[in-house]
Amino acid sequence: MRASFLFMQRRSAFTLIELLVVIAIIAILAAMLLPALASAKQRAWTIACNSNLHQISLALTMFADDNGGRFPQSGGSIPWNFVSPNALTNGWMQQIVAYTLNTNVYRCPANKLLTAATQSPFNYFNGVRAAFVAASNQAAALEVKRILFPSALVLSGDTLDFDPMDCDKDDYSQNCVGGPANGIPWQEWQAHSKGQNILFADGHAKWYKGYSTNEMTFRYDSMHGWE
Repeated sequence: MRASFLFMQRRSAFTLIELLVVIAIIAILAAMLLPALASAKQRAWTIACNSNLHQISLALTMFADDNGGRFPQSGGSIPWNFVSPNALTNGWMQQIVAYTLNTNVYRCPANKLLTAATQSPFNYFNGVRAAFVAASNQAAALEVKRILFPSALVLSGDTLDFDPMDCDKDDYSQNCVGGPANGIPWQEWQAHSKGQNILFADGHAKWYKGYSTNEMTFRYDSMHGWE
């Protein structure tokens, strides 16, 4: 009886081979789960970014309502609280901060993927290409009443390759959507899962893997690419 009890005690411990098998199984499961977790994180960031753009859309709309139907004008690379002798002293994001009530909405969650030196608190561009073209290559404010395709006119979206401290990123003279397929010169745009979130003049936002000729326009009165 005692011998049988001792045998059972010895069998209760794992052998080296059994431990290696368990470790291998855990490693396989981890390898299977990590890509799924990374994908879930990317989806969560995309949703959070879309929420930011919806809040920016509301702020832009309220700004336009208070300014004769004109959205904020951009004026180049402008840091927060920039002071100059020119009429335009604030970047477009600072112009609407009274409506967003905070600056957190200007920061895309996917910004974390960039190096520390290139991370920025300002991750969205001002879609003013239509005004720029209509004004014959002069910086101008987008006018609500001139927009004939509000569900397609690009109003804002993710962008990466700008001066990190510029709170006035815009697409006047650099294409911010879809890379060279949509126009040159272009800015880095793949902020989310090799794509980007785009905000349109009617207030809806959506993720795209590139420029869509049928769903986007950068002109007031026609379906047209950036270039």
